[in-house]
Amino acid sequence: MSTNLRKRKITYTVMIVSDAPVANHRKIHVRTGALAVVGFVLFVAVICYAVYTTITMLGTMDRSDRQIEQLVQLKELNDQLVSENETLGSRVASLEENLNQRQAQEHELLAAHEEAYIPRGFPMSGKAQIREDTDQGEDAGDADDAEHNETIKIVAKEEWKEVIFVAAQGTKVVATAPGTVKETRAAEGEISYVIIDHGNGYVTTYRNQGTPIVEEGSEVVKGVALFLVGEDNTETGYSIRKDDSYVDPMEMIEIKG
Repeated sequence: MSTNLRKRKITYTVMIVSDAPVANHRKIHVRTGALAVVGFVLFVAVICYAVYTTITMLGTMDRSDRQIEQLVQLKELNDQLVSENETLGSRVASLEENLNQRQAQEHELLAAHEEAYIPRGFPMSGKAQIREDTDQGEDAGDADDAEHNETIKIVAKEEWKEVIFVAAQGTKVVATAPGTVKETRAAEGEISYVIIDHGNGYVTTYRNQGTPIVEEGSEVVKGVALFLVGEDNTETGYSIRKDDSYVDPMEMIEIKG
């Protein structure tokens, strides 16, 4: 007797039971092949998710490492910049100190220069006496005086606060400070003069019966000769203006020795 063996298909039954008052039962028959397919799909999904999660974590860790490296580099750069800033600050402070010192030196030099151009010197190269006099008119004096004197007498101008110096022959009339010869006059039989502008508001005037030995427009230094004193020109009138106002020369002159 032959027996026909038949491959039986295995099926599973899933029952869904409700606890409702009215009992309902539902049977779902699931075949083995379908379960295998569903399980394989779930397995692949889990593997893919795990791989994705791993890749994502590795990428996150790599980015984190790069960020940490960048932070370290930024910190090193910041430390370097702080050090350079301190060095620059020290250099700036040193430069400011040098600049302040230079400005102070320049101010001192400027003050010394201005002081040097103030007419404080004595207008004669040697000893001289001051002649007390008053302004009685023109430089030449009255006509009667001119007839009785071989030389023209220099009369001090009171409005100029002029001082008359009398010096011995061989003495020189000298500039009392550096400056520029603004004007000269040399006229026979009249009073000659030299006017020096010292460039700081001070102007000095030297009147003498002799002939000026400096030229108009020339630069002169303190002590340069303006007139040579001889037998006929022993008197010299000296006056100082400051910004067009006359000052007393005796308050300016520094007499040493």
